[in-house]
Amino acid sequence: MDWWQEFFDESYLKRYAREPEMTAAEVAMLCELLPAPPASVLDVACGQGRHSIPLAAAGYAVTGLDASPYLLSVARKAAAAAGVTIEFIEADICEGPATERFDAAINMFTAFGYFEDDAQNQRALNAMASALKPGGYLIMEMAHRDRVVANFRETDWYELDDGTIVWERRHFDAVRGLNTVVERWRTPDGVEDERYHHVRLYTATELDRMLRVVGLTPTAWFGDTALHTFTHEAPRLVVMAEKREIGVNHGLQRGFESS
Repeated sequence: MDWWQEFFDESYLKRYAREPEMTAAEVAMLCELLPAPPASVLDVACGQGRHSIPLAAAGYAVTGLDASPYLLSVARKAAAAAGVTIEFIEADICEGPATERFDAAINMFTAFGYFEDDAQNQRALNAMASALKPGGYLIMEMAHRDRVVANFRETDWYELDDGTIVWERRHFDAVRGLNTVVERWRTPDGVEDERYHHVRLYTATELDRMLRVVGLTPTAWFGDTALHTFTHEAPRLVVMAEKREIGVNHGLQRGFESS
């Protein structure tokens, strides 16, 4: 069983909760880059609907896709409470909905690279591309491999709001580009748990090639959700790619600075 089939549960939401300000900044970025509402948007690996729900509230026709039944149940309840209509689909990231259906697709918070096998990750990217209409856009936001390596720490620990202590042990395989994190939890009442996850972190060069293989042409690269220039020191990697006909060139890339 793959790690992600068990990882995304109530404990995940506790550990990876994000401040409302962070989500608001990410959604603001998406609204700037996406076609105007009521464009159709596929949120790939939508999780608890952190981006799907505010996008739907902004007028987008949103479909959320995720493999976690638990996170989807949270998303459905949150969407109902927010008074928005979203179609949520339980499916593997490699399984997309009907082909050429969406004006845009988004893949946020490093929800790519979950497979150790590059071919499987390429398959996931192909599913995203297949879901887009011709002329549609894919926006991906993820950890920047160069920055992760430059600031790599083998061990770390955190305390959650409820007093739970989380210790982390990390290993980065420089040949395979695989970042593995083992987490050990201890709650205030002494209950302990251990889990792990790993993500294949891609360089911009690798991702550019993978996007082009599935018919997506990168048109913009950014280093964070504020859309600053992408450099080797950028904290995040944001790429926008267009589904084009072969041989069509619509202009220069935006937001990229070679290092």
